[in-house]
Amino acid sequence: MFDKYLFKKQLETLMEGMNTVEFSEKTGFNRTYLSKYINLKLDRPPSPELLKSISGEKISYMELMISCGYIDKINILTEDIIKIPVINDIKEVFRINSAENIEKYEYISKAEINPDYEYFYLKVKENNMINARIHEGDLVFVRKQYDVDNGDIAVVMTDDKISIKRVIKKDDIIVLQSENPDYMPSIFTKKDNNTIKIIGKVIHVKFII
Repeated sequence: MFDKYLFKKQLETLMEGMNTVEFSEKTGFNRTYLSKYINLKLDRPPSPELLKSISGEKISYMELMISCGYIDKINILTEDIIKIPVINDIKEVFRINSAENIEKYEYISKAEINPDYEYFYLKVKENNMINARIHEGDLVFVRKQYDVDNGDIAVVMTDDKISIKRVIKKDDIIVLQSENPDYMPSIFTKKDNNTIKIIGKVIHVKFII
């Protein structure tokens, strides 16, 4: 069944502040129909082809297909879809395969992952990354790895505290930078490197709407 209220919220997230003209030009979504969906005046969903053209990191094609009634969420486990565990407690990222640490699962396309890595979703517990559009309650999609490139956002551990930070590398210095002016950066020299543990790279953010 087409959930036009959920689809409206998904559209608003995908539009990222664009008006209907801008979003229409970017995606090919007919502006008249786009306005009607935003104003809840249509009871029939767009075609799957159009959904694919507007999908993105924030709202996946699969999520759009579910809200538009093309796919029953209960029956979406196919050879092209996999489930990713959602970890509610950031302290449990080292035991993500333990059933008691998994709050639920999110479903994504296999095309979005590299089978050589392990992935999980982590529920954000603080607002230290709000200027990177990561807010408390959102889900960050994390690829487990022990290092990241300069400027990447990562899940890191320092002094047994796990948090989400932007990793800045310069010469022999590593800066763990929050994206919120209320939080001070943490600066480490080369001799402190052993106190920093990279847990994984944040690939994308699923906004809770």
